[in-house]
Amino acid sequence: MAIDSEKLNKEQKKAVMRDKGPVLIVAGAGTGKTTVITSKIAYLIEKKKIKPEEILAVTFTEKAAGEMTERVDALISESYADLWISTFHSFCERVLRDYGLDIGLAADFKILDETAARILIRQNLEKFNLNYYKPLGNPGKFVNALVSHFFRCKDQEIRPEDYLKFAKTAVPEDKKRIAEIVAAYKMYEKLLLEKKFFDFGDLINYCLKLFKERPAVLEKFRERFKYILVDEFQDTNWSQYKLVKIISYPKNNLTVTADDDQSIYKFRGASFGNVLQFKKDFPKAREIVLVKNYRSFQNILDIAYKFIQSNNPDRLECINGIDKRLVASKNGMGKVLHLRFKTLDGEAQGTVRKIVEILKSDKDANFSDFAILVRANNQASIFSRALERAEIPFQFLALRGLYSKPAVLDIISYLKVLDNYYENSAMYRILNLPFFEIPAEDIARITQYSSRKFKSIYESLQEMILIPGVSPKTENEASKILNLIKKHSELAKNKNVSEVMLAFLENSGYLEHLAKNSHGSLAGNNEEKISHITQFYDKVKEFEEKNIDPKLKNFITELALEIESGEEGKLDFDINLGPDVVKIMTLHAAKGLEFKYVFLVNLVDKKFPTIERRELIEIPNSLIKDRLPKGDWHLQEERRLFYVGITRAKKGVFFTSAEDYGGAAPRKISRFLAELGYTSEIQSLNAKCRTKLGINSPKYKLQNTKYKFALPDHFSFTQLAAFEKCPLQYKFAHILRIPVRGKATFSYGKSLHKTLLNFVYQSTDEKCSFGDLLKIYKECWIDEWFENKNQRDKYYLKGRKSLENFYKKFKRESPEIYLINGKPALEQNFSFRIGKYSIIGKIDRIDRTENGVEIIDYKTGSFKKKVEAGNKTQLLIYQMAAEEVFDLIPEKLTYYFVDEGKAVSFLGTDEDKEKEQKKIIEKIKKIKRSDLRATPGHHCRWCDFSGICEFAENNLH
Repeated sequence: MAIDSEKLNKEQKKAVMRDKGPVLIVAGAGTGKTTVITSKIAYLIEKKKIKPEEILAVTFTEKAAGEMTERVDALISESYADLWISTFHSFCERVLRDYGLDIGLAADFKILDETAARILIRQNLEKFNLNYYKPLGNPGKFVNALVSHFFRCKDQEIRPEDYLKFAKTAVPEDKKRIAEIVAAYKMYEKLLLEKKFFDFGDLINYCLKLFKERPAVLEKFRERFKYILVDEFQDTNWSQYKLVKIISYPKNNLTVTADDDQSIYKFRGASFGNVLQFKKDFPKAREIVLVKNYRSFQNILDIAYKFIQSNNPDRLECINGIDKRLVASKNGMGKVLHLRFKTLDGEAQGTVRKIVEILKSDKDANFSDFAILVRANNQASIFSRALERAEIPFQFLALRGLYSKPAVLDIISYLKVLDNYYENSAMYRILNLPFFEIPAEDIARITQYSSRKFKSIYESLQEMILIPGVSPKTENEASKILNLIKKHSELAKNKNVSEVMLAFLENSGYLEHLAKNSHGSLAGNNEEKISHITQFYDKVKEFEEKNIDPKLKNFITELALEIESGEEGKLDFDINLGPDVVKIMTLHAAKGLEFKYVFLVNLVDKKFPTIERRELIEIPNSLIKDRLPKGDWHLQEERRLFYVGITRAKKGVFFTSAEDYGGAAPRKISRFLAELGYTSEIQSLNAKCRTKLGINSPKYKLQNTKYKFALPDHFSFTQLAAFEKCPLQYKFAHILRIPVRGKATFSYGKSLHKTLLNFVYQSTDEKCSFGDLLKIYKECWIDEWFENKNQRDKYYLKGRKSLENFYKKFKRESPEIYLINGKPALEQNFSFRIGKYSIIGKIDRIDRTENGVEIIDYKTGSFKKKVEAGNKTQLLIYQMAAEEVFDLIPEKLTYYFVDEGKAVSFLGTDEDKEKEQKKIIEKIKKIKRSDLRATPGHHCRWCDFSGICEFAENNLH
């Protein structure tokens, strides 16, 4: 059964089962929008027998796409090779990788975000010939504005030539300025093409160009996708909407979910008008309104509804004549209060006292049931300090700010020192790292000596013997730091940044310090630090992929340009993970979340709503393709943001404000509070309620803040193998994703895998010579993690010889590669169920045989004449996937050992598969109930984490 109809209300059922034509689902806050869209996908697959790969579902973040995939996967019993659930940008990237060549685009393009685009312009500023937008005192002032402008133009599918036409009609005083914008836009596009870069707008617009100029390609996608679903439709821009309209035609089986009252991303290019335009484009579209709210009490919903009415007549409710008033499914009354204070400090303390009061009265409330929502990041610190003084655990969850996280600052500081020994502030931070255990008084003696002698801290460390009063232990630690810097400076000359970063984390003891505590597991705070390190490592790897010379100096230069441009580093977080703490976040970050109690703070004039900040370079109205609102769009968007804040609350919403924020005159309350009927009267809280909760009391012991982490919903052979060796290894690798030092064998193996994939793929279309194979090998070679040039050259020659053997065998046997959906079955993804668990993976190659297929997995290890029982698991999983997902009949399962050009094959019997399924189910059950403790043994010597694991067998003696 794909969906449990008993769990869907009447309107949700209508939305799910409407399987013909365009559908607009107007889904208010808390009405189960995601449930509806995932249930509809499952309904189409299970009941209407639509193949999973014939449905396209798009949303706006990778996280949302992942969650949607998991929910659909849990609803369907069908196995699948491909679920097209992705972001707009991921979808378009996939299309262009496959078909971009049809319009002259290189398939090996790299993707540029807004920050990288700013850096690209800064690095090529002299080519832009700016005058109006290049003040002498600050040449880069308008770079950010230009990039934002170009991105917004692409959201509207405005090309440089469109701008040029407009320039001819501009008033004389504007012509010169507009001509400069057009020239800059053209130069930006030229740089992108030269360097094979696509920005996010390009991904959409090149897809539109592809479909316009190559109708046969468009027809393939129209044939493939029987249904298209768009989540959060109110967040689409003009180009994205045009894209889904083109693909869905002529069947127009297009379902969109939207709530115009939650459209809060105009600054990111979202077109509020798309929701209003949908009914004009599809006049026969079925409109289904979801109003049954499963989150909040009715009085909270009523105050939100009353408030948002001020955006009329530009709301969908007025334009389409529908009723969007939300109806609570829960009985009861929520708490709705305005708390007014004398000062900002009083507001912060009063907010904390209210949290304490509720915690004491609501016996079921936990810290994580509370959210303090701020309009801007800089408003959070006062509330953080108040919670800290009250001994209440908290977490500030920002969308940006990775580069200012303590662990990331530590790494950046060390990399800066390697680049420049005279970076005193960075060196000072290194001395203060806790695992070096240098006393504060010794650090003071070092810095005083440095200042007195006019020397850098680094130079002072070299003269430790001359600094009076420093302990022998500190001298020893200073020597250790100097040796690390010397060693890693040498490493940085020849190795990529990621290798240098990991060398520091390992050699210094940083990772070991984070990985250990008295209980032998990771503390919550350390897990958060590891998450930040992993995110920064991903950023470093991204830099390496985009740069020809990914060395330390270039990375430090690019990072400095990023920070100079205002970039703070994107942060990923999952509200359901981490410790049980009070959450502080911006209203934008809170969209899609829910809490028992919500505090909307700093509700005074000019703080919320904010003063409108116009873009430095605005798109002329005559070029804008959006449908523009009649009213004040900025005020309307701020009002929608406030509405989002109110509708996050389940049981209580508290508005707070103060008179004194440090200015000369008292602050008036926000106009939004006035619209709700509140006044500036000062409130008083229960004087008997102490601000400090005392989290060491029985109810609020510190262990209640234990870190929560998510176990995967999908399991692969690699995950299962890691868990079987050691549950703690599994946790390090697949849950915390701790970065690990690579190995020469990994770089070599990945290089050969990628080479074989590209060669076999090209060979299906054209004849490829051995010279072509060597060219592919050179392009695919991963030049990382080799100890030295000699080792690298040996591996490269070994690979060349292996490929020569492979080429001879491939040409001699001329295998026929099996086609799936018209494409060669190479690195073929799959997902199927064993019991109630999802198994995922990727098959290297599937060849057609006389009566079925051969499943091939490439190996670069030493050849084994016989496949032992314990080594059959991977190919048995592939055999089950081939049968379940692709409806194939495997005749042979083969490990192909590339280095020796030899293969070993077998075929699993029904008994083999049944035994393997039972083993896999039992293993996953163990993962689900395991506390992921270490199981030391001889395998520790090959474990990537043995150096940081206190339980590793080699560390126990």
